[in-house]
Amino acid sequence: MAKLKKKLADLPVRQALLRITLVGTLFTTVMIMVFLFAWNAFLNIWAAKILVLDNWRLLGFSAQTVGVFALFGGAILGSFLILVLVMRKTADVFYNIKLARSLEQLNNGVEQIQNQNLDFELHSPNHDELGDLTRSFDEMRQALQAALQQSWQLLEDQKEVNAAFSHDLRAPLTVLQGDVEMLSTSQNANNTEALVQDMQRQLQRVTDFISLMSKITSLQSAPIEKHDCTPEQLSALFHDEESHLPGDLSVNLKLADQRENKASFKLATSAVLEVLDNQLSNARKFAKSTIDLSVVLTTHDLQVTVTNDGPQLSKVELANVRVPFFSQQKAGHHLGVGMYICKVICQTHGGDFTVRNVREGVATIARFSLE
Repeated sequence: MAKLKKKLADLPVRQALLRITLVGTLFTTVMIMVFLFAWNAFLNIWAAKILVLDNWRLLGFSAQTVGVFALFGGAILGSFLILVLVMRKTADVFYNIKLARSLEQLNNGVEQIQNQNLDFELHSPNHDELGDLTRSFDEMRQALQAALQQSWQLLEDQKEVNAAFSHDLRAPLTVLQGDVEMLSTSQNANNTEALVQDMQRQLQRVTDFISLMSKITSLQSAPIEKHDCTPEQLSALFHDEESHLPGDLSVNLKLADQRENKASFKLATSAVLEVLDNQLSNARKFAKSTIDLSVVLTTHDLQVTVTNDGPQLSKVELANVRVPFFSQQKAGHHLGVGMYICKVICQTHGGDFTVRNVREGVATIARFSLE
C-alpha cells in the first residue's frame, strides 16, 4: 500500500487523478452490482411472503405495484448513495496523496512570510507539479532571504561609511576652525600666508572625502552591465594592466582557463579592471620586490589573485581591512578605501572579495560570477 501511495504521489496530477477516478469508478460499479443483486434477492424473499396474502395493499397500491416501486426506487437510491460514498472516499484519497502535504507546506510558507520570517524550509515528498511548485516557492524564499540579507549588509556598510566619513571629516574641519581663529588674530603676513595654504590643504581633504563618498554611493547603485568577452580579450586586458606597473617591481602574471569549453562568456570587464587597479595599487605600496598576479577562469566565475611580498597583516588588520577608512583611523598601514571598494564591486557582481596572509606576504582575492 505504501509503495502504491508513493507511486501515485510521484505521478503528474492529471494522470494520478485519472487513475484514482478509474479505480473509484470500478469499485463503485462492483459495489452497485453487489447491492443490486442483494436488493433483488431481498425483494424476492419479501415478495414471496407478501404475495401469498390476499388483498394486501399499501396506501391503496397492490403488492405487485409496491414491489415494482421498491425494486426500482431502492436500486436507484442505493446506487446513488454508494456512488456518493465511494466518490467522496476517492476524493479524500486523491487529496491526501496529491494535495494535502504540498498545500500545507505552501500555506505554512505564506504564513511565515506574512510574519516577516524567512528562516524556514519547505520540503515536499511529491515529485509532481505541486511538489515542483513547493520547491520553487522555497527557492523564491531563499532568493528573497539573500536579497534582504544583501540589502541589510549594504545598509550596515553604508552606516560604516557614514561613521568613518564623519570621523575623518572632523579632522580637517577642526584644523580649518583653528586656522580661521588664528587668522582672525594674526598680524604677521607670513603667518597668514601659511595659514591660508594650510586651509587650502584641508579644504582639498574635505573635497576628496566627498568625492570618495559619492563614488562609494554610486558603486552600490550602479547597474550591472556585462558584455561578451573571449579568453583572448581577457588575457589582453591583464597583459595591458601588467605593462603599466613600475619597472622596479618584478611582476609574475599567470592566466589559466580551466573550462572545457573555451567559448566566450559575459563579464563586466570595467568592474574587473576597477578592482584590479585597487588590488595592484595596494600591492605596489607594500611589495618589496615582487607582485604575483594570478587569473583563473572557471565555468562559473573569474578569480583574480594579487599577491605582494610585503609585511603580513595583523589579526586586527585582517579583520578590518575591508572597513572603509579603517587604516586611516586605527592602523599604521595606509590601505585607504580601496579594499572596501573592491568588496562592494565584487558583491554587486555576484562574487566576493577576501584578503589573507600567505607564505609570500599578503594576497587579495577577487571573484566575479560569469554568465
